[in-house]
Amino acid sequence: MGRRRKSGEKHGPKPDDYFRQGPLEFARFGRVMVARNNATETQHREIQANIATAYPDIVAKVDGLIAAIAGRVARLPPLRLLHRAWWEHSAAVIMKDGDASAQTEALRMIDYVQSLIVSVPPTPNDVEEVSEDEWQALRSDVIELFETLTLPFQMASTAHRKAEAPDLDMALEEFRVRAELMWVHVRGRRYQLHERQALVDIVTPHCEVLQRLFGISAATLVEELDKILAKLTRGLQDLFQEFEEVRDRTLARMNEVINEGDFTDLDAVRDKVFEDEELKDANARLAGGFVGYDLFDLEKITELPRSLLDELSYGPGEEEEFFASGDFAGWPLRQWPVMKRPFIRYDGRIYCFDMFSLFDNFYRVLQRAIFKLAPEYRPHWNNRQKAVSESLPFEYLERLMPGSTVFRPAYYRWKSGDGPAQWHEADGLLVYDDHLFVIEVKAGAFTYTSPSTDLPAHLASLRNLVLDPARQGSRFLDYLESADEVTIHDEEHREIGRLSRDNFRRVSICAVTLDPFTELAARAQHLRTVGLDVGQRPIWVLSIDDLRAYADLFVNPLTFLHYVEQRMEAAGTNLVELDDELDHLGMYLAENHYVRYATELREANNAPFNFDGYRTDIDAYFSALTQGDLVEPPRQKMPDRISEIVRCLSQRQKPGRSMLASFLLDAAGDHREAIANAIDDALDDHKKLGRVRPLSSYGEHAFTMFTWSPAVPRNAGDALTFTRNVVGQSEEEGRLLIEVECDGEGAITDLHWTWVSLLGMPRNEAAKYLEAGRQLANRRVEVAKASRKIRVNEQCPCGSGKKYKRCHGQRR
Repeated sequence: MGRRRKSGEKHGPKPDDYFRQGPLEFARFGRVMVARNNATETQHREIQANIATAYPDIVAKVDGLIAAIAGRVARLPPLRLLHRAWWEHSAAVIMKDGDASAQTEALRMIDYVQSLIVSVPPTPNDVEEVSEDEWQALRSDVIELFETLTLPFQMASTAHRKAEAPDLDMALEEFRVRAELMWVHVRGRRYQLHERQALVDIVTPHCEVLQRLFGISAATLVEELDKILAKLTRGLQDLFQEFEEVRDRTLARMNEVINEGDFTDLDAVRDKVFEDEELKDANARLAGGFVGYDLFDLEKITELPRSLLDELSYGPGEEEEFFASGDFAGWPLRQWPVMKRPFIRYDGRIYCFDMFSLFDNFYRVLQRAIFKLAPEYRPHWNNRQKAVSESLPFEYLERLMPGSTVFRPAYYRWKSGDGPAQWHEADGLLVYDDHLFVIEVKAGAFTYTSPSTDLPAHLASLRNLVLDPARQGSRFLDYLESADEVTIHDEEHREIGRLSRDNFRRVSICAVTLDPFTELAARAQHLRTVGLDVGQRPIWVLSIDDLRAYADLFVNPLTFLHYVEQRMEAAGTNLVELDDELDHLGMYLAENHYVRYATELREANNAPFNFDGYRTDIDAYFSALTQGDLVEPPRQKMPDRISEIVRCLSQRQKPGRSMLASFLLDAAGDHREAIANAIDDALDDHKKLGRVRPLSSYGEHAFTMFTWSPAVPRNAGDALTFTRNVVGQSEEEGRLLIEVECDGEGAITDLHWTWVSLLGMPRNEAAKYLEAGRQLANRRVEVAKASRKIRVNEQCPCGSGKKYKRCHGQRR
């Protein structure tokens, strides 16, 4: 049995959809979109020239759209605008089968419109409602604005830059476009399920200054923010549930009132019904929730101190930087006011309509507020932030890999460059079975400025949060590989451990950040072209939020380690470019060896391609948990027997278990099925035949497997002898021997494995196994001949992996 290919035949898969427009070709393979530009150099220059010519008109169009939007926003009632926008966004979210773009468009009517409300002076008028015509005109302009910025503007901007500077750095230009699109469109940096814990982790260290400045503890602040999240996510559901209850109570009370007296006037019945103060208050709450602003009024739904609310809110026209003179005045390419202060103040009340602006930016918003009021606290903030950042990764990694050995921090003396040996620090080392993780943690903030106005700051942030950890981690690996065994020390330079590179099958350098900026960091290995060379060793860049998600998604440390192996392979190739860390996990769950899948696509279609939608199942899982549904986390499809083996390996805790788990998980889907079926077939043979029948696989996934049970107890010697014969028969350097022990009910109780090779064996003993292997091969061929005619181009039945005509067929 040989390993099967997972994706397509030898010449590559056929596309699910195909489209051609002029010189452009597009093909879709499941979640993969492949594009090819067949334009000649002359055609390409003409196209680019035409696009560059359109640049001034597109800029004028954007300015015109923003002026029209701002004009409408200035004269329409702010709360009515945001109230309707929030309800429409909620409706788009509730319609789970709806287009995701509808949710995005609806969200822009909240966050961008609020940004305009607080940055454009209101026009005095008596307008109290937003007419349908006004709403649709505003919505249409906002949608057109963001559509224009997404494709036409970016294409024209690049063409214009290229026309102005023919030697334009196109790699840096691609980075700029990606960064700007992320800036304009990406919201919701972590799953709602994790918002509370994220706040606990990062706010708790600053309890003292919060109490001093605002009279609120960190725990209370988290509780109150959680109330806002609950109102903006579950508030509608709670309202409708209460509506059903209050309606039933009101109708019941109305029947009682009618039956109690002779009423000729419905108003009199109503007045009598609402003499019940509790019922009256309940109806008033419903009216405030459905028609009024009670879902958003922060002084009604929280006990946050007014002093803090004032620091986190703007009133209409109060923010002055968004429309300040200069490039991109009022454009979404500037820093949005809601990113600086997420609340809106109106008529003495303070409201929150947008949970994404609040929770995506809260930590930095709070930081700026505290630095403004207590600038002397800045060094304390930085020190406490650093301490938290350096501890959190290990808390989540130890959840993922219970029983790990951790050295934190780890000091070592090493000569780097031409200078003398010096003491260096690694933020932490984590050992689990045959895996070593070199962890470098960065507590610094990713820049809050827009890439359109400060692209160098984005590059500097990546340099600090990605490049520096990559160099530090690589330096430790240089030290680790410098001798058969190296020592590591504590802060006092006392020895705390010894490590040998030979003991680790896999070593992974991980850069972990507090800021969730992995829309760009997930592409760390592809940043060399913009001057951010992380070196030849792959580096895994992820945030604390990514680790939180992984800790919820993985239930077995061995499956997590297998994913890490695939993730590090992806980090070392240019074939897999994904815009988010969890897209990597989604692609792994769908394709297993997803770098190999990408390689096959590239071989079949020599063109650029994009992977999209792989994290959809992960998003759906966390969304279901937020709704209180009991759901299983997304998993790779695999037979129950393979899952049982991996579970048993994890429970038995034998050294080297990660290698065996990864070896089996490396197998493609049909190959896994064959392995699982072989175990069940072997157990049937034990009952029917009273003997063992081993399974041997050949080729790149070569192994021999024995299944044992009380009916046929384990005989390690026979298994080893047989496997040596197979090695001799197939003329291999070696192969893996796997032994599966089951109880009387067929449940797997233990596993044993070893690498079997004839290398280094005395010549006469090796010859014995070679001869036994030849006899085994001949018997297999004779058995096959007795049952059928062997075709010359099929694999030889002997198990060599060669075609029959090139193996036993040529010996006739």
